[in-house]
Amino acid sequence: MSQQQQLLKQELTVSQILRVYGKRFTQVTGWYSDGLNGRCAIGVIMSYYGWNGKRDSFDVAKSLTATLHSLKNAGVRIDFIAQLNDSGYSFDEIAEYIDRVGK
Repeated sequence: MSQQQQLLKQELTVSQILRVYGKRFTQVTGWYSDGLNGRCAIGVIMSYYGWNGKRDSFDVAKSLTATLHSLKNAGVRIDFIAQLNDSGYSFDEIAEYIDRVGK
């Protein structure tokens, strides 16, 4: 079983996705993805739900829907996560914020 399949089977929390799955990517700002191996925090979460990081991918909508649902369950707004990412917060720092807000 691949590592991604194991992660999906576990159904990680949003903060866990950023901490664990985010290690696979280089953090970028301004876009969900750079089209290669760079992702913003939202892009990492979308990739966890199956998005391949390509800007022209039809899986964007499906992955974004799953991401929005997960963020809503965590009590976090997508625009705020994007703002933290674009302000220079690391994936770990964003995950820490999510954990604080959720308590």
